[in-house]
Amino acid sequence: MKLLIVESPNKKQTISKYLGPGWRVEASMGHVCDLPLKTLGILLPAYKPTYELTERGKKTIDRLKIAAKDVESVWLAMDPDREGEAIAGNIARYLKTVVNTFYRVVFNEITQKAIQAAVANPRKLNRPLYEAQQARRVIDRLVGYQVSPRLSRVTNQKLSAGRVQSVALRLLVDRERAIRAFAPTEHCGVRLNFKTEGIEWVAHWQTEPFVDEDNPYVLDKALAEQVARIKEVVVLSASKKVATRKAPPPFITTTLQRAASIHLNINAEEAMRVAQHLFEKGLITYHRTDSPNLSEEAIAPIQEELNKLGLKEHIAKPANRWKAKAGAQEAHEAIRPTNPALLNTLLDIKAQNLYELIRIRALACQLSAAKVEMSTIVLVPVDEKQDINGITPQFIAKGAHTLYAGWRLLISEDQAEEKSDDKSQMVLPNLKEKQILISIKSEVLALKTQAPKRYSEPALIAKLEKEGIGRPSTYAAILSTLQNRGYIQFRGKLFETTPTAETIYDALVGKFQFMEIEYTRAMEAALDQIAEGKQEYLAVVEAADQELQHGLRKLQ
Repeated sequence: MKLLIVESPNKKQTISKYLGPGWRVEASMGHVCDLPLKTLGILLPAYKPTYELTERGKKTIDRLKIAAKDVESVWLAMDPDREGEAIAGNIARYLKTVVNTFYRVVFNEITQKAIQAAVANPRKLNRPLYEAQQARRVIDRLVGYQVSPRLSRVTNQKLSAGRVQSVALRLLVDRERAIRAFAPTEHCGVRLNFKTEGIEWVAHWQTEPFVDEDNPYVLDKALAEQVARIKEVVVLSASKKVATRKAPPPFITTTLQRAASIHLNINAEEAMRVAQHLFEKGLITYHRTDSPNLSEEAIAPIQEELNKLGLKEHIAKPANRWKAKAGAQEAHEAIRPTNPALLNTLLDIKAQNLYELIRIRALACQLSAAKVEMSTIVLVPVDEKQDINGITPQFIAKGAHTLYAGWRLLISEDQAEEKSDDKSQMVLPNLKEKQILISIKSEVLALKTQAPKRYSEPALIAKLEKEGIGRPSTYAAILSTLQNRGYIQFRGKLFETTPTAETIYDALVGKFQFMEIEYTRAMEAALDQIAEGKQEYLAVVEAADQELQHGLRKLQ
């Protein structure tokens, strides 16, 4: 008999069915041990964590020891990430008194093929992955247990600091203060309106030649009114070019969180919970991933489903691939349905909607690029006497229309979170150089510079990812912690900081390196290097603690 241990009991029945006789499947229910609650729990100088079994963990280990007593081997099938590796390593440590043989197995999806392939190709526990997770846990403990008490004393409030949560809070406070400090500038523009061949379109005055770096806006309304008196213009140039828009990649953790918030009104924490449920049900691949690419074996079923949908001629050839961002953890593929032909998950409406979002994105990612014709028209006054201070005013109109939809047959630009200069553009008439036009209306535009916007949850997640703060799988917990502790709150769908957040900001910024984005990004890179076996656990943790001690001496 062989014992296979997974994290969640929701996986047990399905995996047991796929393994067949000779196997027993049990669940660890996640982590079984943690650092002690009331003490630091780290032994110097080796920075060795002193893990203790949690109350639930004690019951789990007792149960697993009984289950392992008469088996020939234990197969550790925790999730395929650093947390999973840490859980596997700790369980092996507690069970080694009753069994000698351990195997580590990983799978990216709970399907019969994936489970059988995993047990046919076991590996040893990955020590560097385990140590990378341990380094993160220990450094986070050093920050929380040393900085929070000092912060509370100097502010006379019960406050907490966190290695990642506090720098995330800094982003929000920085934005809030930028909004408060913002002084709007009122300036002018000019718009010419036309109707040509039944097409209504507009051209805007290009103000750059009339301003400079120190004064980037037209403040002189009289100047704008002079420009607006221009009615008759001639086409200086009319150009067209075809641009291609590659299909968006399938979801990774961060893009799934953002899409769920934007399109389903599901916050990041709930999106991860629902995605975990879909994974455990065998409906999607593992949902904690940085990889934007599908596995080779996933391509054919997706192409087959596209063919059934009548999209055969629109399938990308060769299959679409994307370059992962720097520092991405690509141990497993992008998020996709395990069976792209499955439409109804037989789950609740939130799970069904999230599943469908994942499914359609995975299908669309293997469609051909869209083709868009981009048009630019440049106009100048017919009468050279309308030059101003020797400068000829120019007006520019930009338009676009789709020549070939490609992947947009399945999803829109908004759903793809695509940022392109053809979005929301008007259609322009076919004009020729030297063609003369008369505007049907010329108007001075009263414009005002806009303050920076507060972050929405999707925007903040995108910012955290861009700056390399934390890991995508932690974003939901970071935002939840900041809200639960009263440091941030929602105003509508936007985050607003509280006075408490600014108290923390003022106490920590300038004293601790973990409040700096560059330092936080470098720390994530160092943790990645531990996982890759390129850095030593002790060197990274010791350096982080020395930097922390330097900050603590400043926080008096």
